[in-house]
Amino acid sequence: MSMTPIALAASTSAPTSGDTLTRGASGFPSPADDYREAPLDLHHHLVRRPASTFFMRLEGDDHRHAGLYHGDLLVIDRAISPRPGHWLVVVIDGELSVLRLERRAARLYLAPSRPDLATMPFEADDNRLWGVICYAIHALPATGEEPASPPCSR
Repeated sequence: MSMTPIALAASTSAPTSGDTLTRGASGFPSPADDYREAPLDLHHHLVRRPASTFFMRLEGDDHRHAGLYHGDLLVIDRAISPRPGHWLVVVIDGELSVLRLERRAARLYLAPSRPDLATMPFEADDNRLWGVICYAIHALPATGEEPASPPCSR
């Protein structure tokens, strides 16, 4: 399985009052203008630490039964300390892979989403760790459609 890095777009800031209101030379502004909300900025909600956050596209169907699909947009934060239950991006044999961190007895393991595959021991200072997956974004297709071909894609 491989993943494709995606360039991080610059954050859009909330518009200033000059951006949201256009006033002509005549008339008064609407009283409702004082209650306008700033446009929704998903970057603000999904990216807590811009300097350590990256986006990648998941390739392959290895994690389909875990709710991660081919083409999902992964939001990965490299500054988060992993905890059991986190999905991680790790470097295995020079390739980026998605594995889940699990605690078994007193040890931590990198576990694939398929239970028939072997786990690997994991240490707190493991240099294979690339980042922690914070969000996996995919379209919700209609019943019977494949998640990789959502009806609302471009």
